[in-house]
Amino acid sequence: MGVIYKLKDEVVRFIISQRQSNPLFSCRQLAESASQQFGLHLSKSSVHDVLKESGIVTPRGRKPSPKFEIPQEKKKQIQTSLSQVKLLPSPDSTVILSETKDPKMSLDSSPTGRRMTIEKKEDTEISAEYEGAGRIFLKAVLWDLGIFSEENIKESDWEYYLTYSKGIKVFLENNKDFFIDLGLPIERCIKEIADGLVNSIRPLMVHKISDEILFKACMEAKLGFKIQKVSIVDENDHILLEFNNIMELNRDFIVNNIIFVENHEKDLVKRSKSIFFPQCIDNNIVIEEILNFKGFDVTNKDENAVNLLVDDNFSDKMMLQAAVEKLNGMYLRDEQNRLVRVKIC
Repeated sequence: MGVIYKLKDEVVRFIISQRQSNPLFSCRQLAESASQQFGLHLSKSSVHDVLKESGIVTPRGRKPSPKFEIPQEKKKQIQTSLSQVKLLPSPDSTVILSETKDPKMSLDSSPTGRRMTIEKKEDTEISAEYEGAGRIFLKAVLWDLGIFSEENIKESDWEYYLTYSKGIKVFLENNKDFFIDLGLPIERCIKEIADGLVNSIRPLMVHKISDEILFKACMEAKLGFKIQKVSIVDENDHILLEFNNIMELNRDFIVNNIIFVENHEKDLVKRSKSIFFPQCIDNNIVIEEILNFKGFDVTNKDENAVNLLVDDNFSDKMMLQAAVEKLNGMYLRDEQNRLVRVKIC
């Protein structure tokens, strides 16, 4: 194990320069090169810390991948859409704050986390029983991609749809910034940011953030904490898309443990199998049985609850329950922007 030094600027510059000139050099190789150059004994972890601080580190065990660029046509569509819509939360909704235990962080003055719910003033609707309610799992993999219709999928767009973000960097006017974990497909990530940060149509769902104090001050629109820029980045910290000229708003948020699932399967049936039913991915009989379950929907303007009617003789209830829990933990939204829940009856 190497000796840890407070590295001089010239050593830091050398490490960064070597990595930029030779992107395939490992941290061990860079440590050896810097040690020879300056007569030090550097550890690879020290080099990794330098690269991480500089923002050019590549996750351990992975070679750098080519930087993905969102097609210009798609960027123009996104920017046009955002420039035309500036909506605020509906004034006829009553916002209620309640506290919930969250093991990862505390966003209130109390040791508990903060969760926001909206009082529902519209009547709840219950649909008639229908065949194929289990196809909610097929719809879920579409919604996870930020797609609401199979007709919208073009073969040439798959590289875009299957590009995953690591999260978002939020830059404030006081020259400070924080990071929000948001490991979602790019299209869905854009929707989350557009609705939760840019337009503030609904509360922003957060899983984990780098700085609770900055985040809370920003969301409460405290003086000096206005958002200047939001960048979506991938696992290599490449910027996928940036949002500028963001309005200053008092924004609502929800703290929850979100399930992120990265999957690069194009076929929607195979995708649903690998995400929700990996135990029987080759057992089409069980999958077909689940997709053909009868059920009914309970909906209002905020939530779409799909109730699956499962026969007592169904032998894979534990597997189905695990799939339902995963789907609910992904916090998906349907084409009406309602939170989607699945229940077993």
